[in-house]
Amino acid sequence: MARSKDRDAFPLSDQPRRALLIVLKGETAAEDGSTATASTETFAALSMEEVIAYVRNRQRSVEIMELKVLGMVEVLSSSKHLV
Repeated sequence: MARSKDRDAFPLSDQPRRALLIVLKGETAAEDGSTATASTETFAALSMEEVIAYVRNRQRSVEIMELKVLGMVEVLSSSKHLV
């Protein structure tokens, strides 16, 4: 760890990243089209668009009902998207 003029400076890889804390509420229709299952997921991401793209890519049957930002968080370990 190196020291800067007024604070400690961490190597870039050791610094926490700032991300949005996003809650997604969605529904998944049953295969026969009858009952929908509701689900709630929480993500730390750089943008709402990133969460939408992730869900559309990984869970194609989910219909997004609500998406909201709860605040900012510091992410200590992240995927390549937060680097």
